[in-house]
Amino acid sequence: MATSESRPMTGWRAWLRRWRTPLLILLGVVLLGMAAVAGSGWYYSNLLRDGALAPDHDPPKLDLEVFAVGDGLVTLGATSEADSDGDWTKEGVFGLEGENGYDQVGAILEIDGKHVVREFFPLRGNPQAGDLVRLDSFAFLADPRQAFGIDFEEVTFASPLGELPAWFVDGPRDTWAIFVHGKGADRRQALRILPTLTEMGFPSLTITYRNDLEAPRGPDGLYRYGQTEWKDLEAAADYALQHGADKIVLVGYSMGGAIVTNFLYESALAERVEGVILDAPMLNFSATVDLGARQKGAPGLLTVVAKRIAGFRFDIDWDALNYLKRADELAVPILLFHGDADDMVPIKTSEALARARPDIVTYLRVEGAGHARSWNTDPSAYEAAVRDFLARATRQP
Repeated sequence: MATSESRPMTGWRAWLRRWRTPLLILLGVVLLGMAAVAGSGWYYSNLLRDGALAPDHDPPKLDLEVFAVGDGLVTLGATSEADSDGDWTKEGVFGLEGENGYDQVGAILEIDGKHVVREFFPLRGNPQAGDLVRLDSFAFLADPRQAFGIDFEEVTFASPLGELPAWFVDGPRDTWAIFVHGKGADRRQALRILPTLTEMGFPSLTITYRNDLEAPRGPDGLYRYGQTEWKDLEAAADYALQHGADKIVLVGYSMGGAIVTNFLYESALAERVEGVILDAPMLNFSATVDLGARQKGAPGLLTVVAKRIAGFRFDIDWDALNYLKRADELAVPILLFHGDADDMVPIKTSEALARARPDIVTYLRVEGAGHARSWNTDPSAYEAAVRDFLARATRQP
């Protein structure tokens, strides 16, 4: 008589016995794949921290070589450090910073894959063949006095983290302009349109904020894209209001645009703002990170995982850093510039703001302009747009 132990297995037990080994192999493969994705996500979250959150105060590389200078022209050659489509390939006005001073370049007259001939405007330099130089989008050197002969005062204002330095340029109007530079930039970013506002009579503060080279370190030492920095802007606005301002105009570049936008959402002083100028503003941090990931060839799934890991590791509130979600709360006129060749902040975010609030946004899409380089591409048109906007948005003196 056959015992129960000798009977053949049927049903799910037989199926499990037959497929146990393949299932274990499949499970192992899945677990290995998940581990690989998680490991890669951790690695890319480190890249996000280093590239987007951690301040980098190293001086920019001198990535071009001077080949010849004379007759109002300069010939530059791209070194191995230069981007193949960097500023040296772009039309417009740029500073020429090098070992022997600071000058300017203008229109491109000749260009190939390694060399460019541009208009040359001497300022405070004497470049020689063989010198290493770089193009500087800020276009002017040092400070308002050295750049334009505009008198200014170095002042400080009290922020939640301590004293922050700022340039103050006086003027007859009771509406002050406050300039907020972008990530990794400095106060010189304002120099391109500072003369325009000064000529119109606006007093101005060109400020610093936490984690700047001249400013106190934030509690975690990381950029927060407006989530914390708006408090430093609020301190600057309070300083202006305590020193004679009745109304305020805000000017924000890149991350400075994020700081300005969140100030408008969070600060009680936002009601004193008459107008806002945004240049390539970072309005959605998640979309900005996605753009950078695509450019590096990172798969979409890996980007999602990396962002989730980074959110956990570095306390990033991705939803709160999408300032477009609150666009209906904006209540002041906005002049918005964005270049269609921007490879850092996606132009689609500015276009989304313009679509969401056509009642208050004047949007200028600048053909061929890179990140925060709309002025460089066409200074006259940029300055004319600023003058026209401010004449409409602010009270006349």
